[in-house]
Amino acid sequence: MSNIDPIKKRIEQIENLLKEVKYELDKISEEKSSKKEVTHKDEIIPTDEVLHADYEGLYIEFRNGNFANIQLFIKSKSKNYLKSFCRANSLPIDGYKASKDKIIAEVMNWLAQREAITKKVI
Repeated sequence: MSNIDPIKKRIEQIENLLKEVKYELDKISEEKSSKKEVTHKDEIIPTDEVLHADYEGLYIEFRNGNFANIQLFIKSKSKNYLKSFCRANSLPIDGYKASKDKIIAEVMNWLAQREAITKKVI
């Protein structure tokens, strides 16, 4: 019997440790879920017509050489807005997954192509 008592004590210690670890894991998962709720905001995304108008505004800025305004415009927008913006204007980039710098580069590229295509030859 004397051999069984130390083993039972160790099992009790292990059980207590497991309870503590489970409590800490539950606490961490509650913190993470509460943080997720705070970060998600209900954002109203404009209609496709407004997104097209924004793109036209960027084209005007591009033609006037105001490249910094284009960068500021894109950097000031949320990822959800940029996703809708790229989709509405048929830009071949996922505005949600791509970085804002990549979106800026892609928009500048498309604006340059548009200007080259619409430029008068004569």
